[in-house]
Amino acid sequence: MKKAFLVLIFCIVFATGCSNETEKSGPVLHQETIGDLAYEIKLNNNHFGMNEEIEVFTTVTNLGKEALAYVSGSSSCPNNAFINITHQESNTILSTKQGEGGCTSDLGMSILEPGQMVEDKGIFISKYHSKSGLEPALSGTYDVKVSLPPEGIETTEDYQSKLINPRPSTKTQIILSDNN
Repeated sequence: MKKAFLVLIFCIVFATGCSNETEKSGPVLHQETIGDLAYEIKLNNNHFGMNEEIEVFTTVTNLGKEALAYVSGSSSCPNNAFINITHQESNTILSTKQGEGGCTSDLGMSILEPGQMVEDKGIFISKYHSKSGLEPALSGTYDVKVSLPPEGIETTEDYQSKLINPRPSTKTQIILSDNN
């Protein structure tokens, strides 16, 4: 009797422990508070086909008592959140949909006051940048990672970007496949 009970428990744990939440198709609402920042990520689906655009809606709220300065993109491409969609196995990052004219290189600064919430939206395509240009994205599971941008960005002697006071991030997952 004990053996049958243990086998039953093992089967239940195995069946539920190995299920993948992202296998079910549907909208995504991910909310997480990290320190003084409350994040929200919304997607209309968690399963995307190769020809679909992926729209990521985010909000970031300052729950703390101090104002937070952050790099808010450029004058032509302002942003209130860093959003990346990264393939879990290859670490390739999906490309954003490019608007007309591209972005200027000037950096803007913004302040997130205590109790203030900012919103942002990123649109991604199923391609990534490689040395030879844009390549088709790989099928698989991707992490959708969001953070408040850093306080600043400086260029090092070897022309690399160094983030000043990077903020904590949150993430959720989506699946990109050939057959949606």
